[in-house]
Amino acid sequence: MNEIINSTLWTQILAELGERLKKPSTELPNVQWLSEPRLKRLLVDIRKAAKAPPTLSGVKLLRMLVDSKLAQMLKLDDCPSSKKPHVVYYLELGAMPSISPVELLQTTQVSFDRSVICYFTALEYHELTTQETPHHHIASLKSTSGQIVSEPLPSSPGNDNTQTGQSDRAPSLGTLLFYYQGVPYYVTYRDPKWVPGIQTVLLSPTCQVRMTTLEQTLLDTLHKPWSCGGPSVVFEAWERGVPLLDDTRLFEYLKKIGRADLTRRVGYMLENNNFSPVDSGLCKLLSDAKAKAKEGLLPIIPLLPDVPSKTLNETWGLYT
Repeated sequence: MNEIINSTLWTQILAELGERLKKPSTELPNVQWLSEPRLKRLLVDIRKAAKAPPTLSGVKLLRMLVDSKLAQMLKLDDCPSSKKPHVVYYLELGAMPSISPVELLQTTQVSFDRSVICYFTALEYHELTTQETPHHHIASLKSTSGQIVSEPLPSSPGNDNTQTGQSDRAPSLGTLLFYYQGVPYYVTYRDPKWVPGIQTVLLSPTCQVRMTTLEQTLLDTLHKPWSCGGPSVVFEAWERGVPLLDDTRLFEYLKKIGRADLTRRVGYMLENNNFSPVDSGLCKLLSDAKAKAKEGLLPIIPLLPDVPSKTLNETWGLYT
């Protein structure tokens, strides 16, 4: 192996690797941190381009990179026993820097186009929370051709747990990927129709990620409040986010999602934060939802799903 490392072929492979890692792309969204499977595939692709012998497998080439101190392995704390551990490599000379939660989540995902940073991690990125990070989330968007199916909602006030938003079971935060520095990281599988607001963010010169927009992130707090840190974080996020949101964009998202329950929750949050929409479409959407709620044409629902609530807000037909 030392002979190969000192050869012209190895120099050629390293030169091509350096060329591929110049800037992030959809194929290589992070060119500084790579997961082990992605790095092996990249090295095999470079080997084929260099017409090197197939005996130089991805495993062997990776070992050569490590031996040359051009790749350093990041050790994650823990992962579920039923899952294969995630292994991430840092591809730079010198001391290994700290990796951000967003980079770590993005790096461990197979598909760039079907992955999106969301929930508490997105709240933190958009500076919508000052709370300590309890967990991090990335969504894997499901392939689906069906329509969004509305969740079952109670038709009238009562004492059962569903009506007050209380559940006998702890709400699921998704599938645990691993722990890093004591913080759990989750993947959750989401219907893309629920997530129309996605943007590509250049996180650094070496990394780009797909992230929910500010408006989508606020909507997500009303869909999965516990994944966003719980009620206190949700209310703080809306207080901090309302002055920054684009109400036209918010209207477009609500229209695409097409959920009356979500529209009413948004209406309450905007009203609670003294926000008067300017966009005519949003004004009409909220006005129609409010009118139907006042007339008793819509079921009374909790403001935040899976959060106990008993005070009735008749304007929006919500337990708050």
